[in-house]
Amino acid sequence: MTLRITDGHQGKAEAPIVRSQAFQLTAKEDRAAPNVFTGTFPVNVVPSLVLFYSGATRSFVYLALSKRFDDASEELNYPLEVEIFDDHPVRVSMVHRGCILELFLDRYSIDLVLIPLRESKVIVGMDWLILNGVMIDCEHQLV
Repeated sequence: MTLRITDGHQGKAEAPIVRSQAFQLTAKEDRAAPNVFTGTFPVNVVPSLVLFYSGATRSFVYLALSKRFDDASEELNYPLEVEIFDDHPVRVSMVHRGCILELFLDRYSIDLVLIPLRESKVIVGMDWLILNGVMIDCEHQLV
């Protein structure tokens, strides 16, 4: 499945496109993509398939997985448009703020935007990677 993420500005009839980035999310493509690293890590103590993807501008959680989180989601400051190429574009406006991503012995706070898909995945994007000074070494499968 291919998604395109576009930042929009709330309150405008035609939200201008600030950023746009497409990425592949099938399991086969995840393993083959040169800028994606995957692993299973706890997110809010729920074991989750996590994709570290430098091509995503934001970090996301699939709706099915987010339902297992104890904390409530809240409104984003402005909606994001998520275009699913096999379907129609959808606007998302909910986020789980302050989720806990556990990487080995360390715990990190991460805000996860909800996207309406049924799989149980988390996509860690550039917002979190930059904030935490994280580097992805895809050749050696290291974060």
